[in-house]
Amino acid sequence: MKKMKEGMSKNIARKTPSISKVNTYKDFPLFSFIELNINEICNRKCPFCPRVNPEKYPNQNIHMSVGTAEKIAEQLVAIDFKGIVNISGTGEPLLTKYVPKIIEIFGSKGLHIEIVTNGDVLKRKKGTDLIKQMYSCGLSQLVVSMYDGPHQVEEFRNIFSSCQISDKYYSLRDRWYDESENYGLLYTNRAGNLKNDAKYSKNACYYTAYAMYVDYNGDVLLCCQDMYNRTVKFGNVHSENLIDIWHDKKLNEYRQLLIGGSRNLSPCNNCNANGRIFGKEHKVAWEELDDN
Repeated sequence: MKKMKEGMSKNIARKTPSISKVNTYKDFPLFSFIELNINEICNRKCPFCPRVNPEKYPNQNIHMSVGTAEKIAEQLVAIDFKGIVNISGTGEPLLTKYVPKIIEIFGSKGLHIEIVTNGDVLKRKKGTDLIKQMYSCGLSQLVVSMYDGPHQVEEFRNIFSSCQISDKYYSLRDRWYDESENYGLLYTNRAGNLKNDAKYSKNACYYTAYAMYVDYNGDVLLCCQDMYNRTVKFGNVHSENLIDIWHDKKLNEYRQLLIGGSRNLSPCNNCNANGRIFGKEHKVAWEELDDN
């Protein structure tokens, strides 16, 4: 495994305290991280993303509705969620024109809300206006993945400085590397959607122990690696509550197998993601629950 890049290491260290804290709901371990895929469109075609092949994974002008975001936020408040709400997914979040409204839905309820972006929209004519609006709506952290080169570090620092945003509230990730350096990320085959040589397929995976993943239409998916294939769906926030889906029988089956070291079920049997960067504390909590 290649050495982790500085931007990634810092971002993981920043998130670890929040994700590692195991809160409970009715005596069961509760997820501490929820990722939202709010659209199906991106202005880039990165080689490590299935969207690099438009025939296989084309851009679609599809966005999460305000109503779906409100459903998710209400359900998180109902279980006293204290973790991270992360807007990332399979597209570029800032291409959703009403993204400030989505931020406000979560921020106004005191939820910690983050966005991961390639930053291109921020460099446009009204980019600084958007930055100010997002933070005023309650954005907790903006994570910028920089793909063009080291010169972007100063470029983005100057942009945030002009908006009077402290570096405490944004993160810059160096992602301008080529395939020989895994593009500066934890390069995976996206649960079998891409091809690469990383070997993790026989190890335990903790995604289902600590995290939930919600698609633009409210479907709850298996994990961030399967967000492109959508092989498994466990329910939808419009017909079920997140906490009930968290205890879904099929999801529990995946959870028990994965934290126990078995990747026999699809799409896990085709996935080479590490799956253990976060979640050790949740894994232990689930095991202790089973022992009792």
